[in-house]
Amino acid sequence: MRSGVFAFCYATIAAGLLAACDNQRPLEPSRGLEAPRAQRGGIKNATGSATLTTLPSLARGVYAEAYAVDRAGSIIAGYSRDRTDRMNPVTWTQQNGTWAITALPYPASATSAVARAVNDAGDVAGNDFPATTPHALLWPAAGGYEPLGCGELGEVFGMSAAGRVVVGVDRHVAPAIAALWLPGDCREDLPALFAGGSASALAVNGDGTIVGGSAQPDVQSKFQVPVRWTLVAGAWQIDQLDSRAGTVSGSNGAGDLVGTVSISCASASSCNRGVIWYAAGGSRELGTLGGESTTPRAINAAGEVVGLSNLANGDGVPFFWSETAGMRQLPVSSGGWAFAVSDLRADGTRLVAGAGGKPFAALAWVVRDP
Repeated sequence: MRSGVFAFCYATIAAGLLAACDNQRPLEPSRGLEAPRAQRGGIKNATGSATLTTLPSLARGVYAEAYAVDRAGSIIAGYSRDRTDRMNPVTWTQQNGTWAITALPYPASATSAVARAVNDAGDVAGNDFPATTPHALLWPAAGGYEPLGCGELGEVFGMSAAGRVVVGVDRHVAPAIAALWLPGDCREDLPALFAGGSASALAVNGDGTIVGGSAQPDVQSKFQVPVRWTLVAGAWQIDQLDSRAGTVSGSNGAGDLVGTVSISCASASSCNRGVIWYAAGGSRELGTLGGESTTPRAINAAGEVVGLSNLANGDGVPFFWSETAGMRQLPVSSGGWAFAVSDLRADGTRLVAGAGGKPFAALAWVVRDP
């Protein structure tokens, strides 16, 4: 279940922009007005119930990040750089109890590619690069790859767990367009809050009928607010979830959404707070690990949330949150993010995927009930 200052560059939601670091690195949307700082020192496991594994990369010591995990907790998707510093879309699966990495193919005309979503069938979605001309891609579980759409540009950030509804954004036009792809169809643009407004789609529920992201609230505003699109009688309707700057970053199968809103704080002009917006109605604001910001990235069927939160000293660390356990810090050697979380598995654990440490690597945590 999907979607740091470590491997990404950041733009500000206040500017309503989503920026790239370079032509090879993933174009991650900003998660708030200010990204939390990387943790400077080693961290002890604050949950007492999470086991950390460093996932293999395509070459020793190269950057890798794990962005997505299927609901069963059996397949992880992300990217790994190779010896030539080329970004490659990859999956990780367990073979004889050990995580193995598999590089996915992509168009020869592209400079690189990234995988950002995986569904229950093992299909993977993402996009290729360079950043000036990205195209949505689907990697079917049977092998190979399929370009999505009709040649339109766009970056992918989520895919429905029970199907192949792929969501993302085309920010290569003004205003940026929230987008949706289905195999065999041209890209469908999702509505903005007003004509000519910008929007981005970053998460989608299990059957592809609820999409979460952000949109410009009015013509005067330079920031985006959290929004939800719902498919009603074959047409997409958009609803604003909060008046504060922010975004939806993750969805579970039922359509509960998680993301951030911006609040005032002492240490900076603004900080992030995590929020769950429930499909059945209502919302819940999450706390922090003692600092001023929390930046969730994903939520599972049990309503458990993962992401990054600040400690009291301002350092950012990966967290796991549940109704019963509250905010718990995940173990990592030197800072990191938690990007995705599976549903609860038969053995009572859930799989969390992310990145961090030194050297910066893709990570997986097996979290038992705290």
